[in-house]
Amino acid sequence: MPRLRREPSRLYIFFFRLVKGVAICMSLLALALTSASVAMRVVMEKDRVEVPAVVGLESVAASALIQEAGLMPRVVAEEFSQRIPKGHVTSQRPARGTRATLGSEVRLFLSRGTDQLEVPNVAGNTLPQAQRILAEAGLTLGSIMRIHSDVHAREAIIAQNPPAGATATRGATVRLLQSLGPWQETVTMPDLRGREMVTALNLLMELQVEARISFVQSVSRQGAVVAQDPPPGAKVKVGGQVQITIGE
Repeated sequence: MPRLRREPSRLYIFFFRLVKGVAICMSLLALALTSASVAMRVVMEKDRVEVPAVVGLESVAASALIQEAGLMPRVVAEEFSQRIPKGHVTSQRPARGTRATLGSEVRLFLSRGTDQLEVPNVAGNTLPQAQRILAEAGLTLGSIMRIHSDVHAREAIIAQNPPAGATATRGATVRLLQSLGPWQETVTMPDLRGREMVTALNLLMELQVEARISFVQSVSRQGAVVAQDPPPGAKVKVGGQVQITIGE
């Protein structure tokens, strides 16, 4: 006996058509959103240009290239660079290849050149001269040591560290060695007034000081020291001279 075919219920058909309709609507909505996004992107891209590469270019050439692209160059800072010459672009913001809005700003960083320099020679100069030379070279005066020297004039610079010709970082300190001139021993002058001439001369001889003698009339102090120059307590160089006045 043949099996009877069962027809789908009306509820099933309605549900199927509803699902199908929703799926179609969702597809149309997704297509519309995609189209709108693409259209918006196309509209936005009309006002955008690609940022040119200007790193390594001289600042004037870099600015001209940016302006040709419809953008505005602006130098914002300078920085030291070991490989990019002074006045050339070391970096840019935005980076090359970036899509930027027409008329927007491209910030440029320029090179100040290298911060490494050659230390100048300041030997033989006075301290003020050496300080000026170092400052002009971009270096700073450091500590100063002073010693006696029979070869170098007083206040002359004898040596420096780092030495002349060495490479130093800009702003580094340079220490100096300065001459105090030849070593000269001094003695303190005793009070020679009232002493006999022979006693005063012997004392000055022991101190290795040369005596220059003059005479003056004096009834009360005949043969004795009446005055001396330098006065008692003064410092006199060994081998120097002292003036004594003897009464007669």
